[in-house]
Amino acid sequence: MRRFFTVLLTSIIAAAASAPVSALPSPEQGVVLSQSTDPFSALVGKRVERRSTRRASHDVQRYVLASDDRAFLFEERTNGALIKFLCGADDPRLDCSIDPESTAAEIYQLLPTRGPRGDVIYKNAEGDTLLRIASYGGATVFWPGEGRGYGASKSFGDDASLGLPLMSRETAERRARAATALISALTGAPIIFEVAPVAGPPSMAKAQTTAHSTTHSTALAPVLADAVVRTAAGLQMVANDPTGARIIANRIQRVLFQEAAVSNVDLAEGVLTIQYVPEMDIEGRPSSRAVARYLEETL
Repeated sequence: MRRFFTVLLTSIIAAAASAPVSALPSPEQGVVLSQSTDPFSALVGKRVERRSTRRASHDVQRYVLASDDRAFLFEERTNGALIKFLCGADDPRLDCSIDPESTAAEIYQLLPTRGPRGDVIYKNAEGDTLLRIASYGGATVFWPGEGRGYGASKSFGDDASLGLPLMSRETAERRARAATALISALTGAPIIFEVAPVAGPPSMAKAQTTAHSTTHSTALAPVLADAVVRTAAGLQMVANDPTGARIIANRIQRVLFQEAAVSNVDLAEGVLTIQYVPEMDIEGRPSSRAVARYLEETL
C-alpha cells in the first residue's frame, strides 16, 4: 500500500512538471499570483461578493400595514435610519394633498435604541417613537397623526434610496401658494408663505432669468420645495387645536424661506423665518415636528 501511494505521488509530480507553459496564465492576463487557486476558496469568494451586492441593492425595505394597504419605506444607514410614509389614494395628510402635481411625503430621520427582548426602537430627533422592529423581524409602526401602533410586515419592492427628488423653484413657489391658502383657512387669518430671492452675486441672479438657469435652479430647489411642505405641516399640527390656531393668527403674518449656512426656525415681528441649506438633502431643512415643537415652545 505504501509503495502504491509513492508511485501515485511520483506520477502526479511528473504530470505537473510536463504541463505546457502556455497553459499557465501570464502576467499580462492580470492574474495576481498571491491569490489562492483553491477552487473552494474561489467559490466562497464569489458567494460573499454576490451576498454583498444583493444586500447593497436592497437597503430600502418596503413594509405594508396588516390592517390596510398603507405602506412605508425604511432605510438603515450607518448613522441612523430613514423612514417615509407613502401617500395612498385619498390620503388626508397635508403632505399628500398640498401639491396635486407631486406628492410630498416626509422623510424622517430616525435614531435607533435597544428595547426589551432585543427589539430595536427608532425615534425622531424630538423623541417620538415611529417604528419598532422586533427581534423576530415583525414591525410596529406609528403612523403620523395617529396615536396607535400598527403591525406591519415586509413586502416586495425595488425602491431607490430615500432622498429628495429634483424639483424646480417653480414647484416650491406653487407649494407656497397652496400653503398660504391652507394655513390661512385653518387659522382664519391671512398668513403668507414667501420664498426669498436666491442669494448670490449679481451675475448669478441675472443668469437665473435666462433659459440656461434651469439646471442651476433645479439643483437648489429640492430642499426649498420640501421645506415649504414641512413648515406647513408643522403649522397645521399646532393649528389643529383651536387655541393654537388663534395664537398663530395673532402672532404670525408671514412665513419667509431664506437660504442659510445652517437650517433654523425663528420668529420675530410677525415673521416666521425658515432657514434652509440648498446644498443638503433632508438635513438642510427643519422637519415638520421640529417646526411644531418650536411653535409650541415659542408662541
